[in-house]
This record gives sequence, structure tokens and C-alpha cells, in this order.
Amino acid sequence: MAPLRSLAFNLFYWTSTALTVVAALLVLPIPAPGPLRWILHAWARLTVWAMRTIGGMRVEVRGREHMPVDGPALIASKHQSECDGTLMASLIPGIAFVAMKELFSWPLVGAILYRLDMIRVDTCGGERERRNLATFARRAIEARRVLTIYPEGHLMPIGDKERYRTGIYYMARDLDLPVTPVATCVGLLWPRWSFWKSPGRAAVEFLAPMTPAADKDSFMRDLEESIEAATARLVAEFTGRPYQLARYAPRSEPATDRTATLAAGAADPSA
Repeated sequence: MAPLRSLAFNLFYWTSTALTVVAALLVLPIPAPGPLRWILHAWARLTVWAMRTIGGMRVEVRGREHMPVDGPALIASKHQSECDGTLMASLIPGIAFVAMKELFSWPLVGAILYRLDMIRVDTCGGERERRNLATFARRAIEARRVLTIYPEGHLMPIGDKERYRTGIYYMARDLDLPVTPVATCVGLLWPRWSFWKSPGRAAVEFLAPMTPAADKDSFMRDLEESIEAATARLVAEFTGRPYQLARYAPRSEPATDRTATLAAGAADPSA
């Protein structure tokens, strides 16, 4: 039964996505991004409905009292599934995402992302990229949008984590805004890069906002510990497995000595 539900959902999802792209292209010549943002929000809500009704994937939203519906605001989220952004877009109209710059070069998709005023970033980082990120982020914040960033810069499977990049710290500090951490275990139902989805229950949890501290390392450590601990708790709750923090599984070159420390801590959860 589960494979049939997954097939039915995939058929609906890709058909509705294709039709949404066509609709987006029709309104693309309109200079104002409002109509395109409305289409994105409507598609995201439709997808979440289909996940629940067709695919049997029920996603609970926790910590709504911490969820910033109106901007300006910053969100830092765990990233396990291709549907993470869809779930966010269904909850927060007009949301802005920090996305890999490669996506902006895709035919059709790139043009839509530009019109939506999404923020492109090179996950390799560097000082120049940090300045670019700050410039685009400030534009989004001045437009009173909610800006979401995935600090790991990669889709990570359940049980793995990457190093948390410091772009979110500089944005919070320079824009003088708190950061709302978000934990998730949606990867249990819709694993990264997987055609097959699994019916069941999962949750996305908005955690208490964090004020940017003067010390970058302290802020990044607290942010990472908050997201990873809550994510591990959700995974344990919805799988029935023992609580276990994610292991460090790098997909990019370490940038600082702090990475080695994180790796050691991930290897020994008691550290």
C-alpha cells in the first residue's frame, strides 16, 4: 500500500509542480513579485495537503508561538528533505530563502527565483560571498520578509550533520535581529533525493529565538546544539529509537579548527 501511495503522490506532485511553473511563467513579466509569491504559497499549501491526503505523510508543526509569520525575521533550519522549503513556504507567505547559486542558472527555475527575490549564495563561502549575502539579506529584511537559511549548506540524511556556516551569525549581528532555530524529522518520511516516500508522522519544531551574541563561536555553538538536540529528540520520538545526536559527516572542506572539535564531539556523544 505504501508504494502505491508514494507513486500516487509523486504523480500528483510533479503534475501540480509543472502546472505551477507554467502559471509562474505567465505572471513572470509582471514587475511586482506579489503574484508570483502568491503562486508559490498556494503551491506549497497544495503540496502539504497532498502529502497528508495522498501520501499519508502527516507533519505536525510545533512551537508556533515562536514562528515569525511577519518580517523582518531570520530563521535557521535543519535541512533533511527537498520538502523543507515547501513546508516553510506553506506556513509563511512571501518567505525568502537563501539558495545555492547553481539553482539560479537552471532554465525557467532561475528566472522564477530571481523574480521571487530569493538570495543566491556560494556554499564554498569566503569573504566576498559573505558581503554578497549581507547585501541581498538586507534587501529582504528592508522589505520586511522572513528570511530562511540552512546553516549546513547541504541536505543531510537522518543521523548526519555538516559544519554550521557562520553566515547566519553575521546576518543576525549586522541586521540586529534574533534567529529562530528550527528542528525537523521530516526526512523520515521524505528522505533526501528519494523517489519513494513513506506514510507516517513527523514534526517541524520552531524553537525559542536566539539573540546574536558578541562572541561568534558561542553563538554558533549554541545554535548548533539547539537545532541538533531538538532534531535528535524528534527522530527518537517518531521512530521509537534511543536518543542519539547526529554524527559529523562532512560534505565540504573544513574551514576552521572548530570543525575538528565538532567532529570529535559527534564521534563521542558523551563529549
